[in-house]
Amino acid sequence: MNNELKEQTLSLNNRKRLEITGVKKLESLNKSEFFVSTILGLLLVKGENLEMQHLDIEKGILWIVGVINSITYLDEDLKKKKDEGFIKKLFK
Repeated sequence: MNNELKEQTLSLNNRKRLEITGVKKLESLNKSEFFVSTILGLLLVKGENLEMQHLDIEKGILWIVGVINSITYLDEDLKKKKDEGFIKKLFK
């Protein structure tokens, strides 16, 4: 990704197509949520029947299609807690 990119854009069209710039890494994805590492922090996109339509890490672009229900920025600590919770549940 272009390290000079300092801005991020989120463009949501009719709750069915989300275009994100400033993407650094796609952390995880499934039909109901995407965890995306961006230049402004972790982004959680929740919805139904979500699919990745386009990903270009070099340019920092991600397009998601489906029914978008929420878009939330998360703190790094929150992601770590979620991961730890999952791992603890796994080994109980």
